[in-house]
Amino acid sequence: MICDKAGRGGALLLFVLLAAGCSVSEKAEKPASPEAPSKPAPESPSQALSLYNRAIEEVRAGRLGAAVPLLQGTLRAQPDLYLAHLALGDIYRKQGKRKEARLAYRRVLALKPDHPESHVALGQLAETARSQELALHHYEKAVRARPEFFLARFRLGVLRFHRKQYAAAVSNLRVAARLRPEHSGARYWLWLSLAERGEAADWEVALGRKIVVSGDTTPVTYYRGRAAALYRAKRYEAALETIQRAVGVNPNWRDPRWKIVLDEMARYKRAIERAGNLTGK
Repeated sequence: MICDKAGRGGALLLFVLLAAGCSVSEKAEKPASPEAPSKPAPESPSQALSLYNRAIEEVRAGRLGAAVPLLQGTLRAQPDLYLAHLALGDIYRKQGKRKEARLAYRRVLALKPDHPESHVALGQLAETARSQELALHHYEKAVRARPEFFLARFRLGVLRFHRKQYAAAVSNLRVAARLRPEHSGARYWLWLSLAERGEAADWEVALGRKIVVSGDTTPVTYYRGRAAALYRAKRYEAALETIQRAVGVNPNWRDPRWKIVLDEMARYKRAIERAGNLTGK
């Protein structure tokens, strides 16, 4: 009986040992699980300048797509580097990504509220979206931050002209034309604003003459059309004064193709004479 118990006890011990050995063997033979791929180390603040400089090199080489991840890495390392946000905004604008560009410029303004270039960029994006009020807001901010900023003055003047705010248009376009005398657009819009405002005739004509000399005959045709409208309204003296400006802006008024201007002038003079005869003047 005791032997039987001892035998059964030995068998039980052997089973336990075998089971344990089998478990150990299985554990030993089980292949190790592969390690998870290591994540790239985050950029450190010391890397920000290096990444930014590399990005600018890519931009200068025309590789805008390659510059974007470098700038994004720059901002992970140094989120308050406004120049990186500005560069991203400029790239997104060139790529036609207006929403991303607006976000980038707004981040610049969050760091530098009076940054004039960002205000102008947002103004131009607002113009593209046909939001004149928002564009005016940004151009005005840019001018307050930098009064001698050509592009801000120019765009602000043109927008004021389209809103028929001619005094404000002239004020801004005068500055733009002074800052960039060679800029034909600034010269043209300043002349047109003066013409629509109807003042400063001598300066207006001198400016219009420069435009005609450059090869653009718009001032001649503008004055002809305006004079014709005044003639139809029977404002003959105003028509004559206006057609005289067409002669004044044109250094080639004796050219046969402009004989029509002289004919129109003669017609307006005859109309004045007729009107004087009818009234007994």
